[in-house]
Amino acid sequence: MSQITKPTETIQLPAPSWGPAVFAVGVLGLVAGTFANDFMFPAWCYAAVGFFFVLFSLRSMIRKGRRAYYSLPREQEDVRAELPVESFSAPTAE
Repeated sequence: MSQITKPTETIQLPAPSWGPAVFAVGVLGLVAGTFANDFMFPAWCYAAVGFFFVLFSLRSMIRKGRRAYYSLPREQEDVRAELPVESFSAPTAE
């Protein structure tokens, strides 16, 4: 019990991304394009810029997610923690 076994699985963290923040700004632009009629710019300008941001960020997030998924290791070492037979004892009635 004094030996520490080698880990059998690894933890892979995704790379940091600006995609979700840009996506939120794009959705804000789409909402502003719906409700902010003629505030500094015509409503369609807000919606067009928001739509561009949404498409750009969604494409970026999907691409990064796909790249991160396919970079994971496909096979991991099969290590089993088997208990020796002599460590078991018959149950006793108390």
